[in-house]
Amino acid sequence: MKVIKQLQFKFVYSMILIEMIVFAIIFISLNVTITRRENQEAKAFLTYLVKNGGHRPRPRPMDNKMKQDDFPRYENFDDIDATSSASRAHPEDFLQNLPIFFRPEQENKENLRNYFSVRITNEGEILEVIQDFPLNYTTEEINLLIHQIINKDEMCGNIGGVMYCITSLSEAEQLICLLNRSSELKTLGKLYIYSGLLYFMSIVLSVLISIPTSKYMVRPAKEAFEKQKQFIADASHELKTPIAVIGANIDVLESEIQNNKWLEYIKTENKRMGELVKDLLYLAKNDAGRNELTFSDFDFSNAVENSVLPFEVVAFESGKTLELDIEKGISCNGDEKSLKQVFIILVDNAIKNSESGAKITVKAYSEGQKIVYKVHNTGAGIQKDELEKIFLRFYRSDSSRVRKTGGYGLGLAIARTIASDHGGTLIADSEVGKWAEFTLTLPKKK
Repeated sequence: MKVIKQLQFKFVYSMILIEMIVFAIIFISLNVTITRRENQEAKAFLTYLVKNGGHRPRPRPMDNKMKQDDFPRYENFDDIDATSSASRAHPEDFLQNLPIFFRPEQENKENLRNYFSVRITNEGEILEVIQDFPLNYTTEEINLLIHQIINKDEMCGNIGGVMYCITSLSEAEQLICLLNRSSELKTLGKLYIYSGLLYFMSIVLSVLISIPTSKYMVRPAKEAFEKQKQFIADASHELKTPIAVIGANIDVLESEIQNNKWLEYIKTENKRMGELVKDLLYLAKNDAGRNELTFSDFDFSNAVENSVLPFEVVAFESGKTLELDIEKGISCNGDEKSLKQVFIILVDNAIKNSESGAKITVKAYSEGQKIVYKVHNTGAGIQKDELEKIFLRFYRSDSSRVRKTGGYGLGLAIARTIASDHGGTLIADSEVGKWAEFTLTLPKKK
């Protein structure tokens, strides 16, 4: 069932990742577009103020539409001052005299700007504050703002939410147009917050939807996997009986027929078939979650030594050297029987997959809160692209060698399964043409 759960997890993970990327692109693009548009409109409005002596340009009515070319241009600053003075003296009359489509209550939202302009000398002395409506700024605040702008020494910029632009009126005077963008920036800030909340809610909703959807999507694979496991388990059980019968008949024949090579062939293949059925049953039970491991504290050092020492004779007979480097007194919490099976599989694999004259080294030591078991052998090594494939069931990187040494490519798959059941890892490393190494890492306590 682990495979199905992994498949379901990958489906959910992939679906959420894609949705996160898509939603992020949508929300970021939306926020960037709105922010850029707001900045462009603010700059355009400030440009209008600069061109019109600090006043908002007033359009002429033409079919109830306003065109950019209809904005008037003041020829001299006496007209600007006259207009500014009239608006300051009687702001209510000024607003009433505006055409109805251009009164503040009838304007488009983007034209409701809090702006004013200041005429100053080149030394920074304020000559006049130009305004089209009453300001919310005190004289001290205006002086401080103008002082900050002059010290910044930039023709256009932003200070504390106020966008400004400086233009020269004459050799002795300058005009500073200011646009307070506090409300716009506050609105943009709320937009970012709401977008973030909406993005988060979208991801949460995606998770809630993707989990039941993933179960529905992997259902066919789950059913096929269940049928496959059941078939393997049933076939293995059914094969155990005839294999046992064949083995018993071989024993009887051996007592009557001495030194028969054909009988020896049958006996060898029957033994291999029995091992294959045993391995298949183990994997089938593990897939079904029916493998019962008994965890207890045991001497890891002695377990390694007892499992590996019998292979000294096998290594010697095949012209290879087996060396042990085992740290004494290592204590481990796990299923001793199944871990011994891993020790045997790795050493047997090293002996079978190395040439005559090879050196096999077995190490066992503790490292912090972990226990490490390594099997290193000199020889042809393993190709980089096969370092993970060799742990797949029935995978054999060298079929000719497998036929010579026996095996069906299930040993390493079983070893990694046992390592995973103990909360550990089993990895392979190699340098082609020189060596290969398998490393089992286990936690001291499970």
